[in-house]
Amino acid sequence: MSLLTQTLLVFVVTFIGYMHSYWGSTMCNRPIIVSTLIGIVFGDIHTGLVVGAALELAFLGAVPIGASNPPDMTSGAAVATAIVITTGADNGMAVAIAIPVATLVALFDNLQMMFLLTYAGHMCDKAAEEADANKVERIVRVASIGNKVVLALVVAVGYCLGSTAITDFIEWVPEWFSHGMDVVAGILPALGIAMLAKMMVAKDNFGYLILGFVISAYLGVPTFGVALAGTAVAIILFFKEQKTTEKEEEIDDNEF
Repeated sequence: MSLLTQTLLVFVVTFIGYMHSYWGSTMCNRPIIVSTLIGIVFGDIHTGLVVGAALELAFLGAVPIGASNPPDMTSGAAVATAIVITTGADNGMAVAIAIPVATLVALFDNLQMMFLLTYAGHMCDKAAEEADANKVERIVRVASIGNKVVLALVVAVGYCLGSTAITDFIEWVPEWFSHGMDVVAGILPALGIAMLAKMMVAKDNFGYLILGFVISAYLGVPTFGVALAGTAVAIILFFKEQKTTEKEEEIDDNEF
């Protein structure tokens, strides 16, 4: 596969990822999706899935809140996965590539929002004063899609121009550093689960966490089986709570 073809594929996949909010927050900008798509188009879906899983945990907290703009995980996942597949580097190296790429693209995106999108907002204000709703819609659509096209182009061109430099960097990196990144990539799943558990687990449902661990670790039930068991428990609790609520409503009605 030529470098030009690779660049075009990176552009297409990255553009699809950036359009996630335009299509209603489909979450296709997450690394697990972007890396898998890169793996499919580059002919190595296994590496795409493995790298995507590692980067998903690395960018677990990359969620925009208010005006904050976290590192651009879409670009980081696309470039890192493509580099790992084409160079045959260790999967752990993807984290070392993705973080700086994501940070640089986020800075560029901030510049876009400060100037280009702000100018589009002023154009919408002017069109609104003229009571031209169709013009407002056209400006919003062009600005929204154009923003994604520009970002995808930046990522694709950056991959095309920087792939050789990144490859040379990977070859220069000492073995102990590569091994260290592999170890970090192995720790990330446990760290991600711990972060999720800290946010979700409360005293009332801590027992379910222990139950799931026992089923998986000691009984050898696969992940899908544990998920089905959890779904069954959730359904039972839901209908049980619904019956309790109905009884309480009947008691309240009888009081009158």
